[in-house]
Amino acid sequence: MDNKVIYVCDNSIDGIFTAIYKAWSSGYGHANVKLEAGCEKSSYSNYELFSEYQTVETDYTLSKKVSKAIINKISREAYEMVCRVALSNYEDKADLIYRFLILGFLAGAEVVNQLSNEVVNKVFKINKFVNNEAHHYLGFIRFSEHGNGLLASIIQPKNNILSIVAPHFADRLPGERFVIYDSERNSAVLHVPGKPWIISDFDGLADFDIDGMTCEEDEYRELWSIFFKHIAIKERVNLKLQRNNLPLRFRRNMTEFLVGRQ
Repeated sequence: MDNKVIYVCDNSIDGIFTAIYKAWSSGYGHANVKLEAGCEKSSYSNYELFSEYQTVETDYTLSKKVSKAIINKISREAYEMVCRVALSNYEDKADLIYRFLILGFLAGAEVVNQLSNEVVNKVFKINKFVNNEAHHYLGFIRFSEHGNGLLASIIQPKNNILSIVAPHFADRLPGERFVIYDSERNSAVLHVPGKPWIISDFDGLADFDIDGMTCEEDEYRELWSIFFKHIAIKERVNLKLQRNNLPLRFRRNMTEFLVGRQ
């Protein structure tokens, strides 16, 4: 085959898995196909010469088939790894996952330990990066209470981690109505007591951080800030260590750093 076929898919787990199914079953051969998903800024890479582009519509049935094949023929661990890579902001993630699965269907569960392989090593590092960021946000997310009883939080993660952090807060706040808004992607986790949480496109939630808060919320913010300042020992303040443990990018929506800036 002279020309490479490039499958262009949605920037989602289901979109990437659909493209994997299409590419694998095309018969063109792995060396003659490439996968490309929309990057985080909703654009694609420059067009390649002598390549045929095929747009892939997300098909949840095909995506489910790929998911089952990964779990059954490789491992649950490999499946969770590629899902986290699919949630990353890495631009070539769709093709990287495809190359990883080519190795995985040959090597089985052992593929996750083949870190000397460039593809596996890249998947391992991106998986760790996404997982670490999600773990950080489990501790750094701050909710504000609003007049209608809604708890709202705003985050700006580098990766699309909403589906990773949502189960944690749904489990710990089962009786609360809450929203976790990713302002980088205009999407939000929505939770209502007694119902499963969902993720939806949701623009315009940024104002929750400054408008509609209860008087009690303002008071608690002030108390938390006072507590935060008074537990510090001036003689032992280590700003460099503090920034290593709590990078500046996480502080934009953390209560203890908001009070006094408003």
